[in-house]
Amino acid sequence: MRLLLHVTAALGFLVSSLLATAPATAQAAPSSWGRWIDVDVGAHTATAMQGSTPVYTAPIAAGRPEFPTPLGTYYIQRRVLDETMDSSTIGIPRNSPGGYYLPHVMYTQYFNGGRALHGNYWAPDWVFGHANTSHGCVGMRNRDAAFFWNFASIGTPVVIHN
Repeated sequence: MRLLLHVTAALGFLVSSLLATAPATAQAAPSSWGRWIDVDVGAHTATAMQGSTPVYTAPIAAGRPEFPTPLGTYYIQRRVLDETMDSSTIGIPRNSPGGYYLPHVMYTQYFNGGRALHGNYWAPDWVFGHANTSHGCVGMRNRDAAFFWNFASIGTPVVIHN
């Protein structure tokens, strides 16, 4: 009986995990969602959507191959207006290759653990819309991140696809 309960719990967790992160496309999102964010990592864009209507599109920088931006449907879990991002929180020492310490990262909206939409002031302008430079986040120019900050709130769906 105890084994059956553990197996049932494990299967339930697996099924709910798969459903929470199943890849989706913008076309699959119901118009009844109201506000949601469509992130196309292949096209390097994020689009604020009202139902099936695009409201605002911004170029993005997504995750590098070794730190890909996760595909799937997520929801804004928490928001931080102005924070310091430190690679040591994801297991990369600050002073090692790939390490970072970035004060005043603006308009951070977390959607999958440590993955977030946020301003990316340290990247050169040419990367937005053309390159994958992040550790899995969706980076944007501060002015675009400010728009998404004002557009979204806790619980806003974020659909990430390629």
